[in-house]
Amino acid sequence: MARLEDSVENERRHLETLECNALANPALTPPRPLTQCRVALISSAGLMQRNDDNVPANANGYRRFDNSVADADLLINHVSINFDRSAFAEDPNSVFPRQLLAELEQQRIIEHAADTHYAFMGATAPELLEPQVHELAAELKTHGINTACLFPV
Repeated sequence: MARLEDSVENERRHLETLECNALANPALTPPRPLTQCRVALISSAGLMQRNDDNVPANANGYRRFDNSVADADLLINHVSINFDRSAFAEDPNSVFPRQLLAELEQQRIIEHAADTHYAFMGATAPELLEPQVHELAAELKTHGINTACLFPV
């Protein structure tokens, strides 16, 4: 886990000045049984497919990765100096565990692993992401996905 005191001084000072807003309406619901979960992954690692254009800092869109995209064709484009890419280089499942999710489906622990998973650029101001988050939520609902596993980076 990253610790504030381990951050570079200018990054630590910046993070200490950020306001942490309370949610006006935290619409939390009780969890459903895993056997009823239809799951998609959402990462903030700025993932991209080999040969795609880079994901710029402050990009407010998201990218889709269907299961036909091989892990070897995924690249991480997160721009933070505080992000260690070594685990991803060794095993992409450390950031985007599609293989593990598929195994959970095969073992009937979850109902379904989504055919498509998603990635945002985490180095983006949250207020810039909000419209796309609502768009993605609608897309997930359209595809019958009722559970999202968030992988913040």
